[in-house]
Amino acid sequence: MKRWDIKQPDLSLRKYLSDNLLISPVISQLLINRGMQDIDKIRAFLNSSISELYNPFLMEGMHEAVSRIKRAMDKREKILIHGDYDVDGVTATALLFFTLRNFGIEVVYYIPDRLIEGYGLGSNGVEEALNIKADLVITVDCGISSHEEVDALNKHGIDVIITDHHEPPRVLPKAYSIINPLQRGCAYPDKHLSGVSIAFKLCEALSSEFHDKNFWRHLDLVALGTIADIAPIIGENRMLVKEGLKLLKNNGSNKGIKALIEASGLKKDRMGAFEIGFILGPRINAAGRLGSASIAVELLLTDDDEKAKDLAGKLNEANKERQRIEKNTLKEAISKIERDINFKDHRVIVLHNENWHTGVIGIVASRISDRFNRPAILISTKDGIGRGSGRSIENFHLFEALTSCEEFLREYGGHQYACGLTILEEKLPGFIKMMNELAQNTMTAENLIPSLVIDMDINLRDIDHKAVEDIAGLEPFGEGNPEPVFCSRSLRLAQPLRVLKGEHIKFQVTDGNKTFEAIGFGMAKDSDIELALKKNSEFDMAYSVSLNTWHGISTIQLKIEDVKPSEPCRP
Repeated sequence: MKRWDIKQPDLSLRKYLSDNLLISPVISQLLINRGMQDIDKIRAFLNSSISELYNPFLMEGMHEAVSRIKRAMDKREKILIHGDYDVDGVTATALLFFTLRNFGIEVVYYIPDRLIEGYGLGSNGVEEALNIKADLVITVDCGISSHEEVDALNKHGIDVIITDHHEPPRVLPKAYSIINPLQRGCAYPDKHLSGVSIAFKLCEALSSEFHDKNFWRHLDLVALGTIADIAPIIGENRMLVKEGLKLLKNNGSNKGIKALIEASGLKKDRMGAFEIGFILGPRINAAGRLGSASIAVELLLTDDDEKAKDLAGKLNEANKERQRIEKNTLKEAISKIERDINFKDHRVIVLHNENWHTGVIGIVASRISDRFNRPAILISTKDGIGRGSGRSIENFHLFEALTSCEEFLREYGGHQYACGLTILEEKLPGFIKMMNELAQNTMTAENLIPSLVIDMDINLRDIDHKAVEDIAGLEPFGEGNPEPVFCSRSLRLAQPLRVLKGEHIKFQVTDGNKTFEAIGFGMAKDSDIELALKKNSEFDMAYSVSLNTWHGISTIQLKIEDVKPSEPCRP
């Protein structure tokens, strides 16, 4: 069972915020839980608007980049946009392509093939720039560590502008301009932008120079890429995502996105972070995971309805194939865990197999990490070389661990929760041994017990339509602004539990005063939850709240996060 980590209320601060901001105590506590205490900052959060965006020229390298692009326009030079194969990179590529083309610039894009070239600006990207006789290369969502490639382009007289949001190395590439708020010396106040958000800031700066506002119509791309990349939905990302979601719900101008929404069976008026993160995003990612992501860029760039419909259908099929490969890989990985992993000694799950599909091992690593609450790294080996992808948990910094193991690695990169690496197959035993030694020294047994962060312990009587609408005012939810989770005690079933499609559970829950519908996605086979609901007359439940609209009637629904038997007595 999960350990419930229930945040303790700050009663005095909660009352202070409620009285001064005229908001409910529940909303006040949720804001406190998200680290907000200053009244002015809370007002800005609750009423955030794109009119409050920072001046893009505050960003280091922006003046130089805009000046160079204006020169390219004046001299009719050709620009190559070098993107990346994930949703963040694909949407950033499309956004910058639209903006530069709108200014009459000759522009070409290039996306590396994940399976052949790997991540970022590589030798094939350099070769493409030479082949098309580009005068300027602009990277989006990549390039911050591409020293050799930038040097190669410089030697051929091709300038490089890097826009990236990944952690910069100690020594930066010798590019004409680097736009990354994380680089030393950059005074830009917001350090949490996604790759497509940074591309947007470049477009914003360019458009201010030419007094053109067409780029605003592409905020749906910014919302799509930012949410799918699990970037923090705070600060400017939050402002941009809010406006982008409005565009998506109001039939935005991008025909490719509209076709993909239709192909996915979604209703545009319900578009939110969940729909992007779990339905649209994976479809756009599918092309890049299985090969070339160019089809995804084509979809976002096309102005032809029939072509958009055709490309959306192809991405749908690619996603089905990705799901099939992922399912088989997960099955093989679980089998290896049961056979080879001793959980007493292996606090980091490192699995390797010949010819596992490198496009899905990151997703499978995430599934394994979630299931066993341990860091997980999956490595696909071929011809003596392993290419891996890892995911981690809160108490194990994956990138720092890789840094400690760099003697075994050819290449690596990432951050606290995710990584990519390249390793010689012969180095795998030493790498696995050292990773687990690091984990033994840094993680306790308690760290390996999955925890559920709960915002508040409340009674069902505290939930009504007004409360749910107030909570919805904190949207969009995502990284850095998670969907609020509550818990209530001593509940009972008001109607027998039903199983939907063999996977989900649904029931009416009551505390004797109020009754609500509760639904648990994917919980039909959870034995702990089944025991709590069937063997005990009373249970405690953790959940999030939302309005479920059916035939024009809105009812409150509780989305179950966890269920456990009620404690004999409460303090």
